[in-house]
Amino acid sequence: MRDLHSNLGIVQSLDPAVTTATRVGAPIDRQGYESVEHIVSLGMSGDVLSPSVSLALRLEESEDGTNWTAIVNDSDVLGAAVDGSGIFALVDDSSEDGQAFAIGYVGDARYCRVQVELTGTHSNGTPVAALALLGHGSVKPVS
Repeated sequence: MRDLHSNLGIVQSLDPAVTTATRVGAPIDRQGYESVEHIVSLGMSGDVLSPSVSLALRLEESEDGTNWTAIVNDSDVLGAAVDGSGIFALVDDSSEDGQAFAIGYVGDARYCRVQVELTGTHSNGTPVAALALLGHGSVKPVS
């Protein structure tokens, strides 16, 4: 049987919390790994979501872990498309509550991270958490 457990690094980039304001995930250092998958999990929103009250999930990259730019080229991601602002998912309807959104990063930068940008007034908030799965480690087992 193949062993996936010993071949993955797992980093919590956003701690699970009810979110009422924009949050930026921890930088994910890809050194020693050839792949990364970001997973953002949303709970049920306490607010009525609409185009004016929404959550945008954005992917960013950095060479130094300090200066960040939005990932805007679809050739740098897998599993979803990004727009000109790096947004890979826009949650603006209650039918999108309680879902997980995933995107793989295959660009060249050493660091990447997710950002959950809230638009409008989020009085009650939405539970949000994010993980990064690091794969294809150069040293195994990775955990």
